[in-house]
Amino acid sequence: MELDKLYNNIDQQGTSAIKNHQEQLDEYLLAPETDFRRGLTIINSLPAHIRRNIMFCIQKLATVEPVQYFYPANDLHITVIDLIAANSKFHLSVDDREKYIEVLSKIVSQVNPIHWKLKGVIASPGALLVKGYYSHELVDLRDLIRKELPANNLVLQERYQTISGHVTFARFTKPLQGSRQFLDALAKMKTMDLGEFTTNTLDLVVHDWYNRSPQLISKLPLRY
Repeated sequence: MELDKLYNNIDQQGTSAIKNHQEQLDEYLLAPETDFRRGLTIINSLPAHIRRNIMFCIQKLATVEPVQYFYPANDLHITVIDLIAANSKFHLSVDDREKYIEVLSKIVSQVNPIHWKLKGVIASPGALLVKGYYSHELVDLRDLIRKELPANNLVLQERYQTISGHVTFARFTKPLQGSRQFLDALAKMKTMDLGEFTTNTLDLVVHDWYNRSPQLISKLPLRY
């Protein structure tokens, strides 16, 4: 499966980076006042039981590496698609905002609710992720957005054309002090079941790289 291959590749790279003390450190998190990157994104908020399960993982891992950046529960999310990737020159006019809302509302309303299954924790070279698996509706939605935004003269500026459905819940800010213990703790979570849920509504937001204090632009209901 393509998604499994993606997640396995990410985890191999992350595990290798940790073993070789080559973690990618996020310097912006050490000086947040210098981070002016903002972007326009459709995200999937997480229900309480999913956030609770992820916070259980965070508590376990934070006992090993407390100085790393772990996401607060309310910042946890799944990125459905980056419409305008976060950058320091981001600007969204009122007219453009209203057009995005109009066009995206029509697109999203054509797609049925999305079912999610979150299972397993992996490391990338710079972060920790929960693997997300999804129903075909997410593929349909992403394809529609990639087709219809340019057709309506709206900017689509993804960082990359993703197929992932993961939740980022931690980022490395300092070299790991207990790499072996950290990898041992991660190994216990490789196949951990973190729950299932169905999404009926998505959020169009302006937010930073870490989804801190996102500005909700519009709720986008899927087809019922």
